[in-house]
Amino acid sequence: MTLEEERIGLFLDYENLAIGARDNLGIPFNFKPIADALAERGRVVVRRAYADWSFFDEDRRMLARHQVELIEIPQRMGAVRKNAADIKMAVDAIELSFEREYVTTFVIATGDSDFTPLVQKLRELNKRVVGIGIEAATSNLLPRPATSSSSTTGSRASTSPPARRPGARPPAAGGSRRRRRRRLRLPGPSSTTW
Repeated sequence: MTLEEERIGLFLDYENLAIGARDNLGIPFNFKPIADALAERGRVVVRRAYADWSFFDEDRRMLARHQVELIEIPQRMGAVRKNAADIKMAVDAIELSFEREYVTTFVIATGDSDFTPLVQKLRELNKRVVGIGIEAATSNLLPRPATSSSSTTGSRASTSPPARRPGARPPAAGGSRRRRRRRLRLPGPSSTTW
């Protein structure tokens, strides 16, 4: 392991991803391209997926093969709990950022604009944030990649470096360090990012 290797925390808003893939692409959500791309990028130390798993029986087995911890957010009969998984995922991500400072990168897989404050807070905490979602099902309110390019498969991911901490020295004169986003390519049509 090198000192520069990223330590990654992966958080999947699974209902959003699975329904987005089914409704917009006509295919089941495929986690393997994401797992493969993240394995090349660094060491994934936390993998969590949030959903009411009674609706995703086959998906549970697929995620278990990839060592993803399944966080159960049951839907109660007659009650709408749309944000229950979102809130739990956001709380877990913030908690992880404080409990495990060695986690350098947070991957938030969703298409839901409700996670914009989470992305901003993680950046404030000097964490790199990668967003992954189904392009056709991803909210326009989520941060977009700084560069504009498209993939024929509809798969791309963007990252942004963490925000500079208050009191940190500015970049050296003549060396303009603009905040830039790097692109992480994911094979296959199952994911696109914000």
